Amino acid sequence: MHKYAIMQDPGHNRVYYKESQKLSLAELKLACQKFKNECYNIQTITIAEIRYFSFEMDNQMNEKELFILSRLSFIFAIFEVIISNENSYLIPIAKTKYEYIDPKISSILKYSGKTNELFTKMMINVALLSSSFNYEDKIKLLDPISGKGTTLYEGCVYGFDVFGIEIVEKYVHESCVFFKKYLEREKYKHKKVKRKIYQEDTSNISYINEFEYARTKDEYKDSASIKKFSVVGGNSIYCNRYFKKNSFHIIVGDLPYGVAHGNIGNIKQKGLTRNPSELLTFCLPEWYKVLKKGGVLVIAWNKFVMPKDNMIKILKDNGLEVLNESLYNEFEHRVDMSIKRDIIVAKKMN
Repeated sequence: MHKYAIMQDPGHNRVYYKESQKLSLAELKLACQKFKNECYNIQTITIAEIRYFSFEMDNQMNEKELFILSRLSFIFAIFEVIISNENSYLIPIAKTKYEYIDPKISSILKYSGKTNELFTKMMINVALLSSSFNYEDKIKLLDPISGKGTTLYEGCVYGFDVFGIEIVEKYVHESCVFFKKYLEREKYKHKKVKRKIYQEDTSNISYINEFEYARTKDEYKDSASIKKFSVVGGNSIYCNRYFKKNSFHIIVGDLPYGVAHGNIGNIKQKGLTRNPSELLTFCLPEWYKVLKKGGVLVIAWNKFVMPKDNMIKILKDNGLEVLNESLYNEFEHRVDMSIKRDIIVAKKMN
C-alpha cells in the first residue's frame, strides 16, 4: 500500500483558504477517477498539526497520475507517507512541470471584485477532468463573460488556446494591454492583430483582439507550437457568430453575482443585467453551439440570486447533461455575507 499526502496552497485570500477544504477534496476525488490505479481513503488528515489531503493506492503512483495530480489548483507540495515504528515520515515528490507561462500572471492584476485565481484554476480542472478530453489534447477554452481575463490567463498557464468575450470595452482594452506588456517583459515571441469579426448593424460592430505567441523563436516558427490568446469585444449572445460551431473543449465562466458586476442578456435591453437567469436564457443556446461533443461547461454563480434548481433546468432545457453526482455538490461556499458561490458542471453529450 502506498499513501500520499498533499500540502494545500495557502492561496492569496484568507477567506477562500478557510472555505476551500471541501472544494479541494472534491477536485482531488475527480482527479483520482482519471488514475489507472484505484485510489481509496481520500480524505483530510493532520500531521504535526498541519492539514493535508491524503489518498492511498495499492501500487506506486505512475508518471501520468503524477502529471494529473500536479495540475490541481490546491497543490503546494506532494509527499509519500512512510510509516515506521508508529512514526510518519514525509518523502517529498517533485511535481511535474507543466506551466507554459509563469502562474504568477493571474496574481499580478489587482482590482475590486476579482475572482480568486485558485478558484478559477479549480473550475478549469473540473471542466477538463469531467470532459471527454485530457491535458495532452490541444485544448481550446472559452470564457464567454471574461471580464479582465483571469480565466484566460489561467488557461495560458496550462498552454491552452484561450478565447474570451467581454462586453465592456474598457475591460477588453485593459486585458489586452496587460497581456501584451507581459509577453514583452518576459520576451515571448508574439504578434497581435485586431480585426472586425461581426457586425449586426453600423452601431453594433464587434472586434477580436488576437495574440499568437511562443516562448522562443524556434517554437514560433513551428505553427503547431504557437499558442493563441483572443478576446472579442462584443455581446456573448452572438457567440455562435464569433466562433465556429463545435470549436471549444471547455467553457468556463463566472456569472455576475448580482452585487457589483453585470452583463447584457436580452439584446433589446439598454443596460447591464445582474440577473444570471436572464443572461443564461439568452446566451446559453449560443454557447452550446460552439461547445464540442464531449465538452464541458462550468459556471460559477451566486446562489442567493438564483437557486440551483433553476440553473439545472436552464442547462437541461438547452440540451446539456448536468453532472449531479455527490462530488459535484461539494463546491458551494460562502464568499461574503451577500455571496454564496457554487459551480455547476454540464456536458454536451450529442
